[in-house]
Amino acid sequence: MLSVLRLRRLVRQVPLQTSFIFLFLLCILSVFLSSYFLYAVKQKLEPSLAAGRSADDLYVTPSRPLPFLSGVGGTLSSDGSRTDPVVLVFVESPYSQLGQEIVAILESARFRYRTEISPGKGDMPTLTDGQRGRFVLIVYENILKYVNMDAWNRELLDRYCIEFGVGMIGFFKANEKSLLSAQLKGFPLFLHSNLGLKDCTVNPKSPLLHVTRAASVEASLPNTAFLFMSQVFSGPLPGDNWTVFQSNHSTYEPVLLAKTRSAESTGLMHTSVVQDLGLHDGIQRVLFGHNLSFWLHKLVFVDALSFLTAKRLSLSLERFILVDIDDIFVGKEGTRMKVADVKALVETQNELRRSIPDFTFNLGFSGKFFHDHSIPTHLGYAVAPHHSGVYPVHIQLYEAWKRVWDIRVTSTEEYPHLKPARFRRGFIHRGIRVSVCVIEQNMHENPINYINTHYALSYVNVCQRLNSF
Repeated sequence: MLSVLRLRRLVRQVPLQTSFIFLFLLCILSVFLSSYFLYAVKQKLEPSLAAGRSADDLYVTPSRPLPFLSGVGGTLSSDGSRTDPVVLVFVESPYSQLGQEIVAILESARFRYRTEISPGKGDMPTLTDGQRGRFVLIVYENILKYVNMDAWNRELLDRYCIEFGVGMIGFFKANEKSLLSAQLKGFPLFLHSNLGLKDCTVNPKSPLLHVTRAASVEASLPNTAFLFMSQVFSGPLPGDNWTVFQSNHSTYEPVLLAKTRSAESTGLMHTSVVQDLGLHDGIQRVLFGHNLSFWLHKLVFVDALSFLTAKRLSLSLERFILVDIDDIFVGKEGTRMKVADVKALVETQNELRRSIPDFTFNLGFSGKFFHDHSIPTHLGYAVAPHHSGVYPVHIQLYEAWKRVWDIRVTSTEEYPHLKPARFRRGFIHRGIRVSVCVIEQNMHENPINYINTHYALSYVNVCQRLNSF
């Protein structure tokens, strides 16, 4: 009580002017403290204003080696043993077209994934399980959802990517409201949107390439030495809402380049897919300036999955190609193969053999033509009429095939019709490999049923036509 009285007496003795000065100093101190806590982290992420160039000054720099990468491909300090091989896909809605295309590629490659609606200010999914990371890669359908994320979630995600060496793939979706030129918030990267592009080119020196390939043709680019590039796709690219990327920062490398449609044949190349090497903030990224409607983007997307996961999510380069032309002697008049068709088929086969050794078209026909014309056949492959007995399996069929003809391969269209077709699986039964027809075409080795099923309504005298067989 006595101390309180003394404090009140001291306050009464302090002049009014001194009290105002004291309050002013407290206000100044609070402003400095607020500025420190609110803007200190943000200022560290702000890029230099000198990084920008106009669209006319765009140029491509030769790729640099990546000595800081651990192993072949992969992210900074990547430790695959610390993350589960699962891709986290942030979509704008469960029904968005680009999101479904991303999921389709992951499912076709048999890669595990989890989809989440991009959080704005909502909760971020749990990223860790104890000392392990739950995801090996982050994919954003719209990279702006990541850039404009609230500070708390953004810090959580960035910290996770850096600690576990997790990379990121993002797509920039331009629309009529997009700025024609803008800087990507928080990055030394400039965007030029709503462009029409043509003549796509692959940078052969990009460390990202795995499935994608580019031949080497010497091309002179402004402000650089000679760079070896090749034109992979000639002509206009699909869509008029492309985005190209521009930066002077050493962390960005071009993967795909293209010209604007208004450019001349010697026009400058603009980066439409860019790789962030992680020199800016420790996180490697691959950014696409369009969706996956362009076929080359799908290949680069698969390569990005491989590179950013240190080849944990990677497809083998070994492929088995079979082109099966069924029932070549059957069909309505005017649709059957003629001499010119056969010659074109042989020329195409020879052309493909230059790239694929021993490539051969498989021609399907019924047993009637085999017996009447002594047509040479591949005795290791046969198809049962109507695919009967293949699936569900008929044991006697498999035993007879092995004992009489030594059949090693067959196919089935009667496999449960899972939709979409990428969920279907081939299988092996009694030593016979069964491939699953993805596209239902016609009934093998049964011309009567084929005509009856597909062309019966187009014939005037159906019964007479069928009896003629």
